[in-house]
Amino acid sequence: MTTRLLAVSLLAAALTLAGCGGSNLAPFPPAPGPPAGGGDAEAIDVGPMLIRPASTAGFKAEDLGSQGRCALVALYGAQIDYMASQAMLDRIVFSSDRDGFNDIWVCNMDGSSATQITNNGADEYRAQWSHDGTHIVFDRRWPSQDSEIMTMKADGSTIRTLTSNSADDTNASWSHDSRRIVFDTFRTGNWEIYTMYEDDSSQTNISNHPSADRYPDWGPLNTYPDIAFCSDRDGDYELFTMDADGSGQTQVTFNTSTDRGPAWNPDGYYIALDRWMGPGDPEIFKMTYSGGSVVRLSNDPDTDQAPAWSSNGSWIAFRSDRQSNADIWVQNTAEPYQAFRVTKNSAHDDFPDLGGPTMQTERVLIGPPGSDWGGLDPVWSSAYAGVVAFDNDGYRNFVRIGIRAIDLGSLDVTPLMQTSQGGPDLVGVVVEATKIVNLREDAGRGYAPTVWDLDPLDAGAALLYFSGWTGKLVSVLAVDDSIYPSAAGAAADTLRQRVEGDRVIVEGQFRAVLDAEGRNVAPDGATQVSLDAEGRAVAVQ
Repeated sequence: MTTRLLAVSLLAAALTLAGCGGSNLAPFPPAPGPPAGGGDAEAIDVGPMLIRPASTAGFKAEDLGSQGRCALVALYGAQIDYMASQAMLDRIVFSSDRDGFNDIWVCNMDGSSATQITNNGADEYRAQWSHDGTHIVFDRRWPSQDSEIMTMKADGSTIRTLTSNSADDTNASWSHDSRRIVFDTFRTGNWEIYTMYEDDSSQTNISNHPSADRYPDWGPLNTYPDIAFCSDRDGDYELFTMDADGSGQTQVTFNTSTDRGPAWNPDGYYIALDRWMGPGDPEIFKMTYSGGSVVRLSNDPDTDQAPAWSSNGSWIAFRSDRQSNADIWVQNTAEPYQAFRVTKNSAHDDFPDLGGPTMQTERVLIGPPGSDWGGLDPVWSSAYAGVVAFDNDGYRNFVRIGIRAIDLGSLDVTPLMQTSQGGPDLVGVVVEATKIVNLREDAGRGYAPTVWDLDPLDAGAALLYFSGWTGKLVSVLAVDDSIYPSAAGAAADTLRQRVEGDRVIVEGQFRAVLDAEGRNVAPDGATQVSLDAEGRAVAVQ
């Protein structure tokens, strides 16, 4: 049974998309939900978050009334044993020789729900999703025969042979509308780039050059030029681009290294490829389609190659043997370029592509050890309370409110008047308990949380201000709890807040004022704090 406490358009839209495609889509399930055990173990959806408290009887998910981009929700009333963000994420299609032959497999971004979709005595490689996620193009080589281009539906059914000759046809890529396919072929006795329609008609040589032209990738809609490929025209493989009819062939890279396997990013501005830095050491690079702004994305002495972008451009999948075995990895495309191992077995997994998104577990913030992506530990094993932020793009932030187990019954959370109407876009909330030990904010996957240490202040109440734009905690005002009665909610009654232009003025008795990094900017206390439009304490009295 699932209880929906808070519905947002993001989750509704995502679930709708996950169900699209009709019977031609394989029923690849999302990653597993929270582990069994603990309390009544009832799962709760809060926007894009999947939460399991120890008991739902006293658990509360209270909307803090943000008028900004982010929704902020206070979670309290029972221990939280599991919390994960859910999102529309690409599936990974790849080759694996797990049964002795290279077959086509599909899995979720975290490696879960691995599903074999071809099973025969041929070797199959270089699978790529169609842009609508309904079909896959790949190449197949039967023993002692040449390689041919094939297509199939996303569940592995309705396999069609598109090429049939005595030479290798490989490295196929869909056009942006999935009506045409570009590939390389040796049918002329030289590697050339050809295009054809998805029904195998109009197979046309578009590169027409005596050098070897290989590894084509068709760019997204409105890219100019249309196709990236590699050629050894200057003695080693370099990156080139051209239009769909073969015109405008332009060399993009000029170096003594081998550049192979180009892949356009979704907006058509960047191209990723593997560049050989030495024998057995290809690395993943990205650059603009004209060869500028070169960035090295991987840096490992072992093989990193065959990059593929996610649909939103946030991730790159690639093959790596950095763990002494060829596996599929995914990596952020922005700093700090964290990489996570997706497949973990003794087989050879290769040639990943990203597409065909479904609702999946994006991040495990609270849960058992090793349950986040790549076998990483979640940020916390449990929490008694916290504030989660999300917007139409999904999860944005979580601040864990640290209290002692014996103080769970004394915890109270009171939203303050919101300030975005005619003032700064800030969301305030008063947290009360017998003692608030600390606040810990998520700093990103694989990183230790940011900590606000309230233990030395012996704080029984704190005023938390969040940015309604980013969902980040920007100021913490530790309340002097000696001046208000001990009844729940009493601290909120002692505070006065008003908006003056682009500032928020807060009056009360405060033992300390802490900034977004946890630094105390009022060690002697304060009775009035002025917060600017970004929530920073700019004046303290």
